[in-house]
Amino acid sequence: MKKLVALMLAFCMTASLGLSCARQGLSSDKETTAAAETEPETLSPEEARKAIPDNLPDKNYDGYTFTVLARDRQDFIDDIGAGIEETGVVIDDAIYKRNSTVEERFNISIDAQHVPDPISMLRQSVLAKDDAYDLMLSHVIECGSAALEGNYLDWYNDLPYVNLDQPWYIGNALDALSVKNRAYIMAGEYCLSILRFTYCMYFNKEIASDHNVGNLYSIVMDGGWTIDRLNEIVKGVYQDIDGDGQMTDKDLYGFTSDYWSAAITYQYAFDNPVMTKNSEGIPELAFNTPKLAQIVDKLYTFFYENPGSYVGDWGVSGPFWHEGRVLFLNGLFTNASTYRDLEFDFGIIPYPKWDEVQARYYTMSDGAHDVMAVPITTDDPERTSIIVEALNAESYKQVIPAYYETALKVKYTRDEESVQVLDMVLEGRSFDFGYVYDGWQGLAFMVQNLTSRKSKDYASEYQRLEKGAIVRYDKVIDALLGLEE
Repeated sequence: MKKLVALMLAFCMTASLGLSCARQGLSSDKETTAAAETEPETLSPEEARKAIPDNLPDKNYDGYTFTVLARDRQDFIDDIGAGIEETGVVIDDAIYKRNSTVEERFNISIDAQHVPDPISMLRQSVLAKDDAYDLMLSHVIECGSAALEGNYLDWYNDLPYVNLDQPWYIGNALDALSVKNRAYIMAGEYCLSILRFTYCMYFNKEIASDHNVGNLYSIVMDGGWTIDRLNEIVKGVYQDIDGDGQMTDKDLYGFTSDYWSAAITYQYAFDNPVMTKNSEGIPELAFNTPKLAQIVDKLYTFFYENPGSYVGDWGVSGPFWHEGRVLFLNGLFTNASTYRDLEFDFGIIPYPKWDEVQARYYTMSDGAHDVMAVPITTDDPERTSIIVEALNAESYKQVIPAYYETALKVKYTRDEESVQVLDMVLEGRSFDFGYVYDGWQGLAFMVQNLTSRKSKDYASEYQRLEKGAIVRYDKVIDALLGLEE
């Protein structure tokens, strides 16, 4: 409890719950200043968060209908919550209050059009010069590819009341999604799926105790949670439950995961992005580090040569976890909502670091998450920027605390140490220009694809993909830079 109180006080001093450490993991000057001016030592974390001003002007838009274009899957419909009423469900009510706050403040109504393919729908609208939509939320990679067509406004220069230094723009997205201070898609807290789809690790406390693995929370908080430590623990956890003398999916294991998105997350957990910025603000290929070959080799060893690991296709982990037959599980935050009725206690920890020298824990959000794009046909960029800024700010102030504090930290998790570690996980969310603008061409997905093929032939795979990737990224960067003209 003392640790928790100390941590919460630290959050108050930064006016943050740890969700939105400023760019590159450092607190923004504006956030710190806002916290200092409101005497944060007297505020709860939620109050400190709400005290950050959005600096938006008073405007009356005379009942204007602000229309959001988005995907038609139920979870994305729920995230936007257009037209919903209060129900007593914490998250739903927070979304209702966010929408109501913005609607009443600016005298607007929020509508949403949910369709199977928002990007195609927006493309048709732009071609028709139709101002049908004010904002689009859709799949990050698909939005990235479509940005090259010139259908979106620039978040830096075209939206005057958007302040990308505010904490409601997530993690390193400002840096990772831009080229020379131009960005045509953006990750903000209005995209609740970024939080829901964040990768973490779950562990079964009973199995951990049975195998004397030690206090995993202490290991994490002391900086010692590394891939080598994980690999070593998992080696000692296997039991032939059905007694058939074979290692099958009916036995108990130390680790289970799919070999798709859960695997690609390791390259970000190990701080090896595809692209980084040069001094001019232009992304450059930086993937082929000496560490990359080691990452591929170590993941192969961990996934396929460790006797305590069981790795397979989508859905492989579910039976192991729900039946209490695995110690560690790669998963998303949103999975916690289905774990409330488990008969065993579980905890949440980050993906491991590469080594103890690595400064912090990193993770990513699954590539299915939303980002935001503003159509170039909007007839009033000032109005759009004000409402978009308000929606992101109120999501940060109302929806994220409700989901994160009430749902994840209270309803779904089962101990206070998990609460602290959740903050560490979210502080390490990472975006990568090379992943977003890969266009499904392959280099950004190389580690995942090698792992799914049970291959560690990194050298030939990289050589096969590198030339096409360079051409692809050069084309993307040239296209994005050319949009200014």
